[in-house]
Amino acid sequence: KKYDPKFAPKTAKILGNTEAGDGERYKGRGFIQLTGRDNYRRAGEALRLPLEANPEMAARPDVAAVVAVWYWQNRVANKVKNFANTKQVTRPINPALKGLEQRKEKFKQYQTAMR
Repeated sequence: KKYDPKFAPKTAKILGNTEAGDGERYKGRGFIQLTGRDNYRRAGEALRLPLEANPEMAARPDVAAVVAVWYWQNRVANKVKNFANTKQVTRPINPALKGLEQRKEKFKQYQTAMR
């Protein structure tokens, strides 16, 4: 409901959800939690996949992987100046910064593992 034009028109508009039921139809799927009709359309066009017509495809691991890479390259990387700044990296994906402290901790663990 929080992404559906019937219940949350402002958020739905931002995500390109235009029809009742789009909130559920274009819910977060895949490794990056692709959300919203507009994101499904853009990713599908770029990757030549029918994601807008078949949004459940984004949950398949093979598709989720290419969608995540596409999203990162096209919607995140160009907005980040310091990739060591977890907050800056998180904001283009998750503007509400939900789970930020967990991400910071995971990033520290990754840095330790990479040494």
